[in-house]
Amino acid sequence: MNVDIKNIHTIYSLLTNHSEKIISIIGNAENMKAQEVLELAHKKGIKIQPKNTKISALCKSPNIGDLKQSDYELGNLVLILDEVQDTRNLGSCLRSASFFGVDTVIIPKHNSADYANTAVIETSTGGVYDLKLYKATNITNLIKELKNNDYWISGFSEHAETELETKEFSGKNVLIFGNEEKGLRSLVEKNCDDTLKITQKGKVSSLNVSIAVSIGLHNISNKL
Repeated sequence: MNVDIKNIHTIYSLLTNHSEKIISIIGNAENMKAQEVLELAHKKGIKIQPKNTKISALCKSPNIGDLKQSDYELGNLVLILDEVQDTRNLGSCLRSASFFGVDTVIIPKHNSADYANTAVIETSTGGVYDLKLYKATNITNLIKELKNNDYWISGFSEHAETELETKEFSGKNVLIFGNEEKGLRSLVEKNCDDTLKITQKGKVSSLNVSIAVSIGLHNISNKL
């Protein structure tokens, strides 16, 4: 399956970092940025189809790996997004994951926004292609497998007692963030090694999941 990307900033980022993912560029040089895109596409040897339309790019879908074939060796920093359903939230989380050097991102096979959604790819600014991506049938069973492979599992909840800022990290870590409205599912939270909360200073009790992910990743990246 291929994806049609229309966000010109995402297209430019993909041309710069993942030109192999672009099948063809369609459109004309209607402005300076579009001209930059076409010039870069030409340098990269990508097929250009001139048309009297705004620039768009036909891209390959993100590659989804097989967890069993990975033997659950997923790098030192893994992010699980459990039932994040808004496409732009998922895209923003993937952008942060790329920025902070996450090795692997895992989402459920069901009840989740999808990696291959156009809005997800565009909001990630192409960062989705920087990451090892997987889907899990059962997040609780996945947690058990990861524990067997020496991962420490930290779930995030506004109701947790331990503040993220006081937590020390070492070794192989998994951070889990839940659904935008419901947070972590109870069984998922129960199987985590610990649950953490981001310190609240004001009156609003919760953060958008993509903001929470950015804060969590920034904190752990400074400690590992």
